[in-house]
Amino acid sequence: MSRTLPFQRSPQATRARFSKAQLLPIPRAVADELALAAHMSLAALRAGSADAAPAQHITEAMYLAKFLAEAGHGDFSHDELLRADKTMAAVFDAGRTCGSFALPSDDFERLAAIVSLYDHQLRRASLGALSVASERLERFKAGEPYQPLHTRKSAPL
Repeated sequence: MSRTLPFQRSPQATRARFSKAQLLPIPRAVADELALAAHMSLAALRAGSADAAPAQHITEAMYLAKFLAEAGHGDFSHDELLRADKTMAAVFDAGRTCGSFALPSDDFERLAAIVSLYDHQLRRASLGALSVASERLERFKAGEPYQPLHTRKSAPL
């Protein structure tokens, strides 16, 4: 008869294992899937999309990139966030008006740089950093105002 391994089942042991897992890098397959989705959404906006989902996805990726940068994973200035946010607001306004969510060619390079940063961050950041950034994004989407954190010094990329 097989027996289970005698692991501690206390809440403290579970939290310790969870805490250690948060220090590990984001699994490569997960990072690749998230990055691919962001790049595909950017391509859909470049071509023009009848659906708002790509614009929503790029906006979320943009804020995740900002939150990860504030945690020390790359450089993303507040001014650049404001410019990108205005660009995405214009995309949403135009999409609601004409039915096509399209990114103007003048703004494509700016958002492509942000998506590339996000892609790079996903390959470097810990699972814990992504979890914290995701929690901040959910609070922001729920109506909590954006509060820039004291930005940590960025590690060399």
